[in-house]
Amino acid sequence: MRLRRKMSKITLIVLAAVVAVAVRESSAVTNEATFIIDSVNGDPGNTWTASDQNVIPGDGKNFEQLMGVLPRDGNSFRFAPIKKSDGGDSNEALPENFDARERWPECSSLLNSIKDQSNCGSCWAVSAASVFSDRLCIATGGAVARNLSAEQLNSCCYRCGHGCDGGSPESAWYFFQRHGIVTGGDYESGDGCQPYSIYPCGKGRNTCIDEDPDAPECSVNTCTNSNYTKDYRADLHYVDTVYSLTTEEDIMTDLYKYGPVQAAFYVYTDFMYYKTGVYSYTRGQIEGGHAIKILGWGVDNGTKYWLCANSWSRSWGENGLFRILRGNNECYIEDRVLGGKPNVPRRNN
Repeated sequence: MRLRRKMSKITLIVLAAVVAVAVRESSAVTNEATFIIDSVNGDPGNTWTASDQNVIPGDGKNFEQLMGVLPRDGNSFRFAPIKKSDGGDSNEALPENFDARERWPECSSLLNSIKDQSNCGSCWAVSAASVFSDRLCIATGGAVARNLSAEQLNSCCYRCGHGCDGGSPESAWYFFQRHGIVTGGDYESGDGCQPYSIYPCGKGRNTCIDEDPDAPECSVNTCTNSNYTKDYRADLHYVDTVYSLTTEEDIMTDLYKYGPVQAAFYVYTDFMYYKTGVYSYTRGQIEGGHAIKILGWGVDNGTKYWLCANSWSRSWGENGLFRILRGNNECYIEDRVLGGKPNVPRRNN
C-alpha cells in the first residue's frame, strides 16, 4: 500500500512538472506574439498588419515544422537550369497589376484554390503540384482542369528529400519530368487518383490531429482512391522542360505567358502573424525555407508586390493569400523561382 501511494505521488509530481513546462512554453509563445504584433502594428512606416487570429498549428510552437524547403544541393541547377523567359511579344508591355485568376477564368477552380498542408512540412510538394496543375490547365485551354497529387509527390519522390520533414522544389519538378504525376485533390475530396490524406489544420485553432505527421507510404502504380476508375498510368502527367527564373522581369514575363510559378523564400517569425498588406521582414528569427505559389503582381500605394497563395488554409492571411515586397528580393523570394512547360499531346483541330 505504501509503495502504491509513493508511486502515485511520483506520478502526480511528474504530471505537474509537465503541465508547468507546457504553461511556460505557451506563455513564452504568447509573449513573443504580443511583442511582434505590437511592434509591427505600432510602426507607421510598415506596409502590413499583424494579427494573432490566424490558424497556425500549435499556436506557433510548431511553426518551424511547416518550413519544408531544403537548401539547394548540387542537383538544383542541373534539374532546373536558369532560363531567361521567352514570354510572348517583345513589344507587349507588362501591366502594372496582374492576377492569373483573371487572365485564365477557364482555370478558376484551380487558380482560386487554397491548400492546407496541415502540420506537415510538405509545402515544397503542395506548391509544386498546385503550380503544375495550373499550368497544365492553362496550356490545354481549360481542357485538363484537374488537381495533381501533392500526396504522390510527398510520398514517392525519394530524391526530393524527406516528405513531411522537407524536400527540394527543384527535385519535385524533375520528378514531374521523369516519372510524371497522377491526379489528386484535397483531404477527403474524393478527387483524383491519390488525394491528400493528412487531416487539415484549417478547421479551427489547434485542430491538427497529428502534431508531427509522417508522409504517407508511397502507393506505387495504384490509386489510393478506390472510387477513381481511370487507370494509374493513363492518369500520369508530365512536364517537358523545367527551369529557374532569377530576375523580376523574367518572373513576370513567364507568369504572364504560362501561368503561376513556384517560389521558395526564407520565413521569419513575424510572417506567422501576417494578416493583410504588403509584407516585408520586421522582427523575429529565421524559421526556415518555405515554398508557395506566385499568382501575380501589383502596386499598392506605391509599393510593388507579388501576389502569392500560401498553403495554410483560408483562415490565414488575406483569405489564404499574401502580398510580399517585389523587386528587391525580399526574404530571397526572387532567388529560387521555378516553372515548367507541361507535356501536352497535340490535338487535331
